[in-house]
Amino acid sequence: MLDSLSTKKVIITSIKELMRKKNLHNISVSDIVENCGIDSQTFYYHFKDKYDLVNWIYYTEVVTAVTRDKDLNDWNEVVLDMLTSMKREQHFYANALNAIKQNAFQDCFFDVTKVLITGMIDAVAEDKAIDEKDKDFIAGFYAYGLVGITVQWACCGMKEPPEEIVQRLLHFINDSTLCVSARYLKVHDKEPEKYIYG
Repeated sequence: MLDSLSTKKVIITSIKELMRKKNLHNISVSDIVENCGIDSQTFYYHFKDKYDLVNWIYYTEVVTAVTRDKDLNDWNEVVLDMLTSMKREQHFYANALNAIKQNAFQDCFFDVTKVLITGMIDAVAEDKAIDEKDKDFIAGFYAYGLVGITVQWACCGMKEPPEEIVQRLLHFINDSTLCVSARYLKVHDKEPEKYIYG
């Protein structure tokens, strides 16, 4: 008899195999359990429905990678790990992200990305306080951009290598977050001169 984690892995393998041939919309729980040889009761013991299963895959494969305990300066390595993982499972991610009900990936990825960017803003500000509402707005803006680019890349077939996407994001996020934070501090008379751009 399989333990809980092993059973989940069997179910995950099953849905990924099916998603190589069919759209997520067209896959039923019956298809999933028939494909892996378990009963529906076992499936529902672990997951509410197929969307709950897909969300669990997002969390274990992507969100966990992004939230690993790494130094803030290594965020590009974290994002590269995540994109590489997605590329490895391209059929699954492209299929799942094109499904109408699938906002979970964007929501989870947005939340963890926003935390990373907030940390970058705090590092730029050093001991200078940025109003929490303003910081939240700035971090949210860039997090939405990063999530949007990632989702677009996945939905369009992941044609560019993950390294290329990360390199573009690295320049954009580092330069623009630094610039926005610096301008905020300058306007509020808290600007350390070394951060002023233009």
